[in-house]
Amino acid sequence: MFHPHRCIHTYVHQHRIGALVEFGLSTDFAARTDEFAEFAREVSLQVAAMAPVDVAALLAQPSIKRADATIGELLAVLSAQLGEPVAVTRFVRWSVEDAPVRQEEPDPSHPTASAATLRAAS
Repeated sequence: MFHPHRCIHTYVHQHRIGALVEFGLSTDFAARTDEFAEFAREVSLQVAAMAPVDVAALLAQPSIKRADATIGELLAVLSAQLGEPVAVTRFVRWSVEDAPVRQEEPDPSHPTASAATLRAAS
């Protein structure tokens, strides 16, 4: 289904885990509603907490906020409330733990080297 309007919601957990979720909408009206904002936050939190592998897996997961419904069921309820289709089109999740670790010794002669680095190097 084609969604001419896109809305991206972000969530960052303790500066260590982040999620970007893109929603497809028929109009920009839906993106300005409180119901959509609450749902977008919930989905972004879900992506950060549960690390689904793709959109289908995300929609099949039980909601961490409302265990009696899946994200897909909550999406259908939201679409009915707003009177227009809403879709999760894609998402990305990253964490500091997933990032490659690159350990370099700081250059004490570099002008941005901290005083602690300079003391440790001497």
